[in-house]
Amino acid sequence: MLNIDAFIKRLEELMEQQQLNAAAFAEKIGVQRSSVSHVLSKRNRPSLDFILKIEAQFEEVSFDWLLLGKSKPSLHSPSLSVSEINLAADLEPTQTPAEIPSSSPTVPIETRITSEETIQVIQTYKDGTFRVFLPKS
Repeated sequence: MLNIDAFIKRLEELMEQQQLNAAAFAEKIGVQRSSVSHVLSKRNRPSLDFILKIEAQFEEVSFDWLLLGKSKPSLHSPSLSVSEINLAADLEPTQTPAEIPSSSPTVPIETRITSEETIQVIQTYKDGTFRVFLPKS
């Protein structure tokens, strides 16, 4: 489960690093200012769309850092795309190739994650919500 206090702290850190107030941050990621305000005040939890917009707008931000605080953002740290997370090589597929719609994005095998350990699995839903699964220690 997402630790909302830690997420907000990282969001505030990103805003400070970028020298953006809530209104400027909202404009930069393409959301209403109230969306940022509601997340920062804990009125609302961040939606998947909100998180994806942050990751897409700031190259130095990775899902690992934003959601879990696992690595400090840097200009050279790699960031996982949703396609790469979904196509992690060590995860069992949820659909057979015949069941996957032709409109699904495809990622060449060479760009798939080849790590020995699963770091996290993010399950997304059509309504914009998501769940993060972490391996048991």
